[in-house]
Amino acid sequence: VTGREHIPPQGPALIAANHLSYLDPPAVGSSLPRRTYYFAKQELFQIPLFGSLIRSCYAFPVNREGDDKEAFRSAIELLKAGELLTVFPEGARSADGSLQAGGRGAALIAARAGVPIIPCAVSGTDQVLPLHAKFLHRGFIQVSFAPPLQTRTRDNAGRATKLDLQAITDQVMAEIARLLQEQKAYPRFLREPDTPCD
Repeated sequence: VTGREHIPPQGPALIAANHLSYLDPPAVGSSLPRRTYYFAKQELFQIPLFGSLIRSCYAFPVNREGDDKEAFRSAIELLKAGELLTVFPEGARSADGSLQAGGRGAALIAARAGVPIIPCAVSGTDQVLPLHAKFLHRGFIQVSFAPPLQTRTRDNAGRATKLDLQAITDQVMAEIARLLQEQKAYPRFLREPDTPCD
């Protein structure tokens, strides 16, 4: 885990991460020094046992097929209450592991709540739990956080325009891409210094 110092010890922030696997939420959550809430598609809550499990991990359902205003309001309320919220701007797991285009939803939530966005890169979760796999595999997971990005806008209405939201989204996705490149540059076996033990 790198960049944990960018997580505020208290107060709200929205964490925006890339999405590779169902393991991404626990991977991000376990890397944080404090609790985070996150969206999960509502179908997952209908799976016996699994639905109860993700609810106990502070997930709340969202309908990805339409405009889920209730989930949107819940997200803003959590942030205004000083909580952390983790979202995946790509909207779904990447089928080939590459970073997909991000939607503007994360930027809209953060702008409406008046909180910063912390870009987050996750790698390796798709090796530990690949798409459609039923069992875990051996692997190495990396989680990196970038410095917070501000989302406040200065238009006359006090609201973010679509251009504002797209600019914020582009900046977030660029930071995630940068973090992913840094992770590739420092493979697991090169992270530890090659020094003899005492």
